Amino acid sequence: METVITTLSPTEQELTLTLQPAEFQSEIDQRYKSAQLAAELKGFRKGKVPMDMIKHLMGKDIEQDAIESLAQKFFADVADEKNLKLIGRARIRHFELMPAEKLTIYLQYEVEPDFTLAPFENYTFKQVQYEIDPADVEREVKGLLKQQGVLIASDVEAGDEDFVTADMQKLDHQNVPIIGKRFENQTFSLGDTNLNPALRKALVGAKSGDDRNVSLEYIDKENKPQHDHYRLSVKEVKKMDLPELTDALAEELTQGRYTAAADLRKGIEAELTAHFAQRSENDLREDIAAKFVDDNRFDVPSALIASFQNSFVEDAKQRLGGTFPKGFEVEAFKREIRPNAERQARWTILKRKLTETSGVKIEPEDFKALAVKESGEMKDVSPEQLLQYYTTEQMRYVVAERILNEKIYDFLKTKVKLTPESRKSSSVKDADPNDAE
Repeated sequence: METVITTLSPTEQELTLTLQPAEFQSEIDQRYKSAQLAAELKGFRKGKVPMDMIKHLMGKDIEQDAIESLAQKFFADVADEKNLKLIGRARIRHFELMPAEKLTIYLQYEVEPDFTLAPFENYTFKQVQYEIDPADVEREVKGLLKQQGVLIASDVEAGDEDFVTADMQKLDHQNVPIIGKRFENQTFSLGDTNLNPALRKALVGAKSGDDRNVSLEYIDKENKPQHDHYRLSVKEVKKMDLPELTDALAEELTQGRYTAAADLRKGIEAELTAHFAQRSENDLREDIAAKFVDDNRFDVPSALIASFQNSFVEDAKQRLGGTFPKGFEVEAFKREIRPNAERQARWTILKRKLTETSGVKIEPEDFKALAVKESGEMKDVSPEQLLQYYTTEQMRYVVAERILNEKIYDFLKTKVKLTPESRKSSSVKDADPNDAE
């Protein structure tokens, strides 16, 4: 076998494989024999179709399959020997078969670009240290108490956490009611973050008997903003009457996890502390990645960008219940998310480069340590069971990437300068401990 590697661009190469008959002929011959044994043609018994006829009818397809198999085998050997840093799969651009003489295959593929990391020892990043605001603890307590709360009709104006029941009458552009477009007894939770902001604005401050007009924006089939107009006739305002947090109620609400109200508040504070510590870590990692991406410019393999685009598309699809709405243009969406996909791809390559230059590597003990740590967060799963799962063929690569990711960030945090910055938890819009990643 003779090999020649030609550089086409910083991320593209072409491998020319030249094989001798001893290296390719038996594969082609075997494919022909298998095709002959399986062939059924009128006038011939199964397996008795003459070989010349097999070659005439199916020769091109048979040879194509054989050469693709040969290319895959020999390319894998060359990639290992030359330590090619492949991105995606190789494709056959062309082949030339000269029976009894030689077979030449031209394979094109993408590789990681060769570049030098920009110096990063002088990088400085802020590391936020959140101070838990007591008001955030009480907000979480209030959320728990709502499980036992009772809605009571009120004659006063609706507050931003009240419930409003109203009839909705759709109006034309002259504010004339449209027949058949009246929707009665619609109840709105003004504290629901998913409530249309225009509806919330119209209903906060309303009382029973009030009429309010509201304009609701939507996007039409041509992706243009349109508005529907409604008259809201408020029929009832209800406020949530919350019970007092006693020791007994704390035990009931947490199913025995906490037996005293004071302990529940301390537990919530601990959860918020953990949540904001993780948030701080996530923000720091995003800042580090962004700085590296901005300071290291190189060509990014298109296959890696496409892989992230496809991943984002699939994620968006799953968030919408598994299918996109009718008329959704996937290719347009891909073009829109391409810049972010390219940044993710660039950071992936940078992490691989950092792995090489830092000496960071994964040890068998790392899998065990992760299993011990994460089994403590699960019920009825031992470290041994989790370790066995993490080291299966299906999961080993995924878990190894997670471990390597942690090690790279830990390494970088020892090389850059971190300046602490104190901040109140209430300065962040959402303080839900369940949002921690």
